[in-house]
Amino acid sequence: MSRITFNDECVHVVFLGLPNVPGIAAEIFSTLSSHSVSISMATQNTMRGGRSDLSFLIGRDRLDDVITICRELSERVGGQGVSFMTEIAALVVKLDSPGDSAGTLAKIFAALASVKVNIEIINSTQESAICIVSKTKAQEGLATLKRAFGE
Repeated sequence: MSRITFNDECVHVVFLGLPNVPGIAAEIFSTLSSHSVSISMATQNTMRGGRSDLSFLIGRDRLDDVITICRELSERVGGQGVSFMTEIAALVVKLDSPGDSAGTLAKIFAALASVKVNIEIINSTQESAICIVSKTKAQEGLATLKRAFGE
């Protein structure tokens, strides 16, 4: 089994400028769940002025449904808007050893940089590193990572 996988059937959804108060994320994800929307890689970033951005990935097949739901949600919770990045792909590297995640991340970043693949978003856990990249550069990034990790 390959430790490096690829998914170009995802969309990055970002709720912009949400009020940074308890319960907002719960309302967003409860509503998405009630519409059977699966999400992955959820991240929230606190910004200045009591606002935060909340982002996650959904499957491309749900985009048409989710656009309306998310726009209504953003307005309802007092957000400043929502964006949808569709021309992306996820490159996933399973980590061999949690103790060397910094070394593995450095190897991933160096490999992608060597072929000018810019990472839009990075998310890592003890099990894997997920790099969101432009769809136009994803195949090149995948091939480069496979070479770098000997696959």
